[in-house]
Amino acid sequence: MQRKLKEEVRTEILARAKNLRSEIVRGELLTVDEAAEYIRMGVPTLYENKNSIPHFSPPKGVILFDSADLDDWLRNSYIPA
Repeated sequence: MQRKLKEEVRTEILARAKNLRSEIVRGELLTVDEAAEYIRMGVPTLYENKNSIPHFSPPKGVILFDSADLDDWLRNSYIPA
């Protein structure tokens, strides 16, 4: 009986963790080259603007962009003609 309860608790915890993870991860993580292509911007221009664009800088000098953040940044950068 106690073993069954432990298994049910474990299953519930894993289910909650999976839901939490899906709430945290909004979009796909993209490299600089992928992000530049995604928003149709040259890589040098992306580097010039990276301080105004949300990004992650994990160790080893890698820069990653969340595609959902890029979408938000583009929407908020819109200037009507």
